[in-house]
Amino acid sequence: MEKKTIIFLLAALIFLAQCQSSELETAVTPVSPPTVTPVPAIGITLATKAPPTAVVQQTTPTPRPAPTTTPSPTPIIYLVAEGDTLLGIAIARDTTVEEIKALNPEVQPQLLQIGQALILPPPVVVDYAGLVGTAVPIQVRVRQIQVYRTPVGAVWLLGEVVNDGDAPVDNVTLTIELPDAAGGPSVTAVAWASAAIIPPGGVSPFGVLLAAPPAELGAPLVTVSGGDTVVDLGSRYLDLAVGETAVSTHSDRAEISGQVQNVGETAAQVTVVASLYDAQGNLAGFQQMTLPDVLLAGETRPFTMQAAPPGGTAVAVQVIAFAQRVANDAP
Repeated sequence: MEKKTIIFLLAALIFLAQCQSSELETAVTPVSPPTVTPVPAIGITLATKAPPTAVVQQTTPTPRPAPTTTPSPTPIIYLVAEGDTLLGIAIARDTTVEEIKALNPEVQPQLLQIGQALILPPPVVVDYAGLVGTAVPIQVRVRQIQVYRTPVGAVWLLGEVVNDGDAPVDNVTLTIELPDAAGGPSVTAVAWASAAIIPPGGVSPFGVLLAAPPAELGAPLVTVSGGDTVVDLGSRYLDLAVGETAVSTHSDRAEISGQVQNVGETAAQVTVVASLYDAQGNLAGFQQMTLPDVLLAGETRPFTMQAAPPGGTAVAVQVIAFAQRVANDAP
């Protein structure tokens, strides 16, 4: 009897345990995972603002009044010829020995050498515009106004002056006003054509760096505010031909190369001015250099210079040249 009782009790316990397990399975309802609503990603769009459109105010500046005779702005260079003396040079060049010595303190009159370069006072040249009593207006126009902001927040304003007249022009001055599109005060600057003298049909770049530009750049207003028509070149010299020009880019720098040929008389202080352009034809920057030594008649000399155009990569270049005339005729 005891065994049967024990077996009966064990069976009853097993039955009760199975019933409880079934009840627990029925009571537990599976929970569905929560529905997650996807959050759209925040997109950032970098919009590149187009530079403001420049306004060129074409004006004909009133030439500065000139007296009947005016000195050439720079001295001339004279190369000593065989048989020359300081007194003979002074008489032939309408100056004095004392003036020549003052400009050449190292010169020893008794030891002059053939080919030695002497600086002479600028000759007095006739200003024909002054003689007739009427000023000759310059015929120039401005183009290629470009605005470039530097990494440190400054702004480069670049442009070009084109000489549409039949005579050379010099001393071309430009007034540039850069307004604040946000309503703040505008900034005004003065720039000069990079080329001291621009031949007929020639193009000279100009530029000015604004260290504290307006907060929001407006459209720059450019006005030709000064300049003169060159009636007599005096000691200035334009009989130069530029050729074989090229530009290559290395990182953020441009290397400009070419050659200058002297197609006239002996010249000194030969200066070349290069305008750099990007792939879209926009003015990207400019650079200039003065060649060492004199350039003899018929001589060709290569040049190379470096530039860092603020407008980026340069793919094309245009170069003009001017110089000082060397007086090498014997008295």
